[in-house]
Amino acid sequence: MKVVCSWCRGEGRSGFVGEKAPLDDMRETHSICLEHETAVRARWAAHGPRIGFYTASTDNVRHLAWRTRRVVLSALQLGVDLKGWASKAR
Repeated sequence: MKVVCSWCRGEGRSGFVGEKAPLDDMRETHSICLEHETAVRARWAAHGPRIGFYTASTDNVRHLAWRTRRVVLSALQLGVDLKGWASKAR
């Protein structure tokens, strides 16, 4: 699949970011390029630690993101382990 930056497309540029599996699939999927990600992060930093309607410290947000990532990875690993266990049980 071809990965394109939605923000670049909105500006009239090609916005090509890269490719991802499945490589034989010719459809497009959307992401954000490094240039626009940096711009968004700079705007967030300019507005201080306020995020949405809630105020939170940057450290707390990083910790929550880290915990969320761990939970997702644990769930994915559990799925892989269960799939392997099920195939061995047959």
